[in-house]
Amino acid sequence: MKEKRINEIKGVILVAVSLIILASLISFTPFDLSFYTSHPNIPPKNLIRTSGAYLAAALLFLFGWASYVIPLFILLLGVRLFKQKIPDFRLPRTFGIFVLLLSVSSLIGIFTAKNEVVAFSHGGFLGFVISNFVTLYFGKLGGYIIFTTLALLSLALVSEILISTFLLGIGQKLKSIIALLLPRRKRQRTLVIKPAIKEKKESQITPPKQEPVKPPPAFEPKIQIKGKPQEEKPARERFPEIKIGDYRLPSLDLLDSPPPFEARQIKEDLANNARILEETLEDFDISVKVTDIERGPVITRYELEPAPGVKLNRIVALSDDIALTMKAQSVRIVAPIPGKGRVGVEVPNIQSSFVYSKEVLADKEFQEADSNLTLALGKDIAGHAVITDLGDMPHLLIAGTTGSGKTVCMNSLILALLFRTTPNELKLLMIDPKMVELAPFNGLPHLICPVVTDAKKAAVALNWVVNEMEERYKLLAKVAARNIE
Repeated sequence: MKEKRINEIKGVILVAVSLIILASLISFTPFDLSFYTSHPNIPPKNLIRTSGAYLAAALLFLFGWASYVIPLFILLLGVRLFKQKIPDFRLPRTFGIFVLLLSVSSLIGIFTAKNEVVAFSHGGFLGFVISNFVTLYFGKLGGYIIFTTLALLSLALVSEILISTFLLGIGQKLKSIIALLLPRRKRQRTLVIKPAIKEKKESQITPPKQEPVKPPPAFEPKIQIKGKPQEEKPARERFPEIKIGDYRLPSLDLLDSPPPFEARQIKEDLANNARILEETLEDFDISVKVTDIERGPVITRYELEPAPGVKLNRIVALSDDIALTMKAQSVRIVAPIPGKGRVGVEVPNIQSSFVYSKEVLADKEFQEADSNLTLALGKDIAGHAVITDLGDMPHLLIAGTTGSGKTVCMNSLILALLFRTTPNELKLLMIDPKMVELAPFNGLPHLICPVVTDAKKAAVALNWVVNEMEERYKLLAKVAARNIE
């Protein structure tokens, strides 16, 4: 039997065991057992009957309410096995589970210490005894601190969760909740006060106090964030309307602008990552300096300048270690960068940013291109606009898997043509058997005919294109020219 099938069977069994334990604990009543009462329930009211009553009694006697942690861990273990994620249960992890149970039961015992009966029933025998011993010598506050620390350490040991990541995540969530609960009126009042303070400073006659000048940092890499939105300007000033004859080319103000983002925070993160990269290589006795950082929409490239005598293959061999330190799935090392005496380390961004058509169409290279068939493909990994000429590649095939962006790419190319050419300069023939992809372009003045959706009519339209192509070949041969220009 294959190992995957065995793991699935183990996973299903563990899930069933966890549900049995959970049902036993939930439906436990002491009147099911003879040593709790002289007239026990016959049959027991526990959902798992007699075995469930004895099992729940043993667990609740030892650990109290902390016993509910046991079916939870067994359930998670079963799910992991069912997903073919084999857990590593060595002695330290097993010990961690036991310490976690004792810590939780002791915390419950301290919390309910005012009533000994409640503390014993809720915290269990072990939690009651341990919590009383600890509070006798360290007090309640010391007990809370000790058992909370033990619970966090054992949880990290069992689940392989980093304590720093866990606590920082809780802190970030609390911070966001507090920010949402802050009164909106208070934030608006702060914005109103600021201009008044500024006017008061400008009206002062006394010169401002001179502050001591801080020394510049030892080294600061050059950080470039590609695709940074510019300040908003009036539409007519940014993208004037172009009129050719009776036709007006569409303005780029019709397109959505990219949302603003916090460039300062991004620069601080990139500078911090640069220091981490330098320190990582320094641990392997490789002295480098990050001289330039280029952040694109998908990938950030750190340019390293190695010290004299450093071999490039040593840096290339550390790609996995660099990926681990930078918390990236993988990194790509370009050694050396063409045209530069540096090494490039390309790290995927944690969150890819969308590329807006307006950014690419407003690029200087696209605006100043000579060809009317200039296409805006998008941006490269460094954030530079990618512009090309359709005339240089008359046979263009757009291919890809489902959902990979073929339709988006095609719409972007058509859009680039419409923003540069008039109906007198460009004619389009669109064939769409799916009937939905090109339907929005119906009504364009550039179309020779409405979008063709019928397969029989598509054959007629393509025959017309072939005839037109042959006529142009004859024309080119007549005037002894290679191209239509």
